[in-house]
This record gives sequence, structure tokens and C-alpha cells, in this order.
Amino acid sequence: MKIVYIHQYFNKDKGSTRSYEVARYLVTKGHQVTVITGNEVISCEGIDIVSTKTPYKQEYGYIRRLFSFLQFMLKSFIYVIREKDVDLIYATSTPLTVGLVGKWVSKLKRCRFVFEVRDLWPDVPIELGIIRNKWLIRVLNNMEYGIYKQAGRIIALSSGMKDTIASKGIPEEKVEVITNFADIHQFETIKITEQARMYMLYPELQNHFISLYAGTIGFVNHVEYILKLAQNTLDPRILYVIVGDGKEKPRLVKESEQLGLKNVLFLDSVSKRDAMILITMSDVGMCFVRPNPILDRNSQNKLFDFWAAGKPTLINYKGWQDEVMRDYGAGHGFDYEELDEMTAYIESICHHRDNYEQISTNTKALAKCYKKETQLELLELILQNTH
Repeated sequence: MKIVYIHQYFNKDKGSTRSYEVARYLVTKGHQVTVITGNEVISCEGIDIVSTKTPYKQEYGYIRRLFSFLQFMLKSFIYVIREKDVDLIYATSTPLTVGLVGKWVSKLKRCRFVFEVRDLWPDVPIELGIIRNKWLIRVLNNMEYGIYKQAGRIIALSSGMKDTIASKGIPEEKVEVITNFADIHQFETIKITEQARMYMLYPELQNHFISLYAGTIGFVNHVEYILKLAQNTLDPRILYVIVGDGKEKPRLVKESEQLGLKNVLFLDSVSKRDAMILITMSDVGMCFVRPNPILDRNSQNKLFDFWAAGKPTLINYKGWQDEVMRDYGAGHGFDYEELDEMTAYIESICHHRDNYEQISTNTKALAKCYKKETQLELLELILQNTH
């Protein structure tokens, strides 16, 4: 089967590498995979990669981001149209405009179309007040429904996302849930020598109980919550480490300095492998969002990385991820306002090592429910059976 995979932010060795893992797996199963992306990535491991060379950075403002989305939509449409003998279009959001390309091309080429929903667009920006124009909201909602209607299958990254999609009039049986992956094997390959190299690069990490955030530092991620935790934490052994880049980072670095926070360390964005090494060196993982129910349904990829490494994870929201962590005793979800309770939890597992080791064991058991190999097998089966 020839699959054209459309993803504006396709990455191999940094950030989310879900699309790379999917494409590589499909190639090993005998499928021909062509990836259309805005990033400048060269073909590798049997994956034919075509770049539209569309600039995009997390630091961009909303107008510049919109221009990037439209530019990629037009360029990718042209590149996909040129592809011959296409059996299936697999488009993954965000942005939502990627779904338009899949919709249009599947009609023109009369091929199958699968749309993957990584973020609920336009629901998230509407609920957060980023998009307020009623005319634009109506246009985006119609666009979203049209994409869902055309797709033979819709892949949602959580059950909450599936429920939201179904609430828009889309048949539930059309929506499949494939969460992010817990890549347990990759974490098992990390060597002590790699950790030692990281300690040499960042000696501040030594002799601390590390609470780690690794990812985008943007508006939705609400990393300033970590600064509040740091202010609330009395134990000097606990160090809050923030790894990544994004539009909000310069402001937060300045704020941390103004507050005189000695227990917060900002590190620049690192490769995927180095991020994994840092995760194995951490004690607790953190994944935070702004306080809004729409974000309870998300599926943060770094959460699954922490689980795969056996690290207890903290989130400042409820929803399905909190439920599964509680069921396994593998971490904790707190309401946004429960800052004191979260601080106390971190200090407690820092002080009580036996309790910490049990939570870590539980987390490894939870990760097996989302094992990468199992998820990829299920995804390929869905693609094969899409009509």
C-alpha cells in the first residue's frame, strides 16, 4: 500500500517523533511511505520525505503562525497531487488545515483518507479565548466537520478526544483511539556513560531530587505553574528543571530571576536522545496545562516518556490520564488550585524512598498498557481496514 503521510512538524530526533515512529514501522511492514512536511528533513530508513521548507517556530506570533499554516497547506497540496498510485492519505493535525489537504486530495485521487487528531482544533483556541471572532469560529467548525465527514477513519489520541469528536455528530465507530507511545525499549538502552556525560554538561543536576519538565514552553503548556511550585517548595534538595524552548521562555526566565528562585534550572532544547537521558536522570516528571476542561482530554507525549522510564508523573488537571495513574498508583493528578497538595506530594516522595520505589514500579506496569509496539500494530490494522 502506498501511503502519503502529511505532517507539518515531522521530526526524527527532537520533540514529538510519533510520525517518524509510525512511518518507520509502516515501511518495515512493506508499505511505501511518502512524508510531506514543512521541516527540512532528509529521507531515511526507507521513508521518502518531501519538504515544503515552510518556516515555523514556537516563538512565532499568531499571525505569523497562520501564514505558515496556509503556506504549508498550499505547498503540500501541490506535492501530494504530484504523487502517483496513492492508496491512502494519512494527515495528522495540528494545524487543522492539514486535514483540508487530505480531504481535497482524497476526493481528487479517489483514495482512502485517515485523519489523526492530536489536538482538538478549533475547540482549544476557542475555549482558551484565543479565537473570538464568531464568523471565524463558524468557518473553522464547518471546516472541522467537513474533514471528519470525508475521512474514512479518525484517529484520536485519547478517549476524551473521541467523545468530543462524536459529540459533533460523527459516528463513534468511525473514531479509533491510538494514544501516544510508551517506548519502553529505548529507555532500557540508555547507558550510565550517557548519564555521566549529561552530569558533566550540567553539574547543577548532581545531588538533587529532580522534578523535570521537558517540552514546549508555550501559552497552553503553562510552565509558570512550575515557578509557583518552586516558590512553594522548602526542601533545598528538590530542583525543578525546565528543558525546552518556546514563546513564553524568555519571560519565564526573567520572572524566575526576579523571584530569586535558586531551585529552578532552565536548559535549552535538546535532541530526542538527550531528552530521554535527562528523563532517566530525573525523579519526577511534570506535564502541566492552563486551567480549562478542554485540556483535560489531551495526550501529552512526554507523559508517556516518563511512564516508559518508570518515573512518577504529576499533572495539574484531571481527566483520563489522572484516572489511569491513580488506578495504577503511578503518579498523581491535582486540580489546578491544589498547589499546596502537589508541593507536599513532591516533598513526601522525596523523603520516603521506599514509597517512591513502589510508585516507580507501578509506573512501569502502567507503561506496558501503552507499549509502542502494540500501539503501532493496532494503527497499521486500522489503516489496512479503512475503506
